[in-house]
Amino acid sequence: MTPIARRATFATLVVVSVAAAATVWWMKSEYTPVEPIRVAQEFLQKLKEEQFAQAFELTVKHGYVGRTPAELQEISQGQLCKVERMVSTFPFQSNGNRLRRLVSGREIEMPQVSVEFAGDCLLGVTVHRTKSKEWRVFGFANHAG
Repeated sequence: MTPIARRATFATLVVVSVAAAATVWWMKSEYTPVEPIRVAQEFLQKLKEEQFAQAFELTVKHGYVGRTPAELQEISQGQLCKVERMVSTFPFQSNGNRLRRLVSGREIEMPQVSVEFAGDCLLGVTVHRTKSKEWRVFGFANHAG
């Protein structure tokens, strides 16, 4: 093998190795569910601003959020606290998991995502995906860490 061919082979091996490592890293990296986080943040902002009718429009309109804006207001008085940042989502979903679901023809999005916020307390907001593919708040509550 000539020196040029050896260098070309080595360079190809390095590029393939780096690409393989990057692919493995990306596949194992956490996917961030942007839309459920956005809905949860907007919901909390509306509650903070005491815009209960607008906050209610972001919910599934029953159960743990109440059936009316007035019920939502009452529930929020016992659960709402000052939060400063989003800290996590659950369940964990990797990019590779989403890719496998896509390739197998299964639904990619999780039906439910819990978004955790931290501040004066820990506050969890559970967001469900509706039949019309929209994300809506199902419940929220402060809790111990």
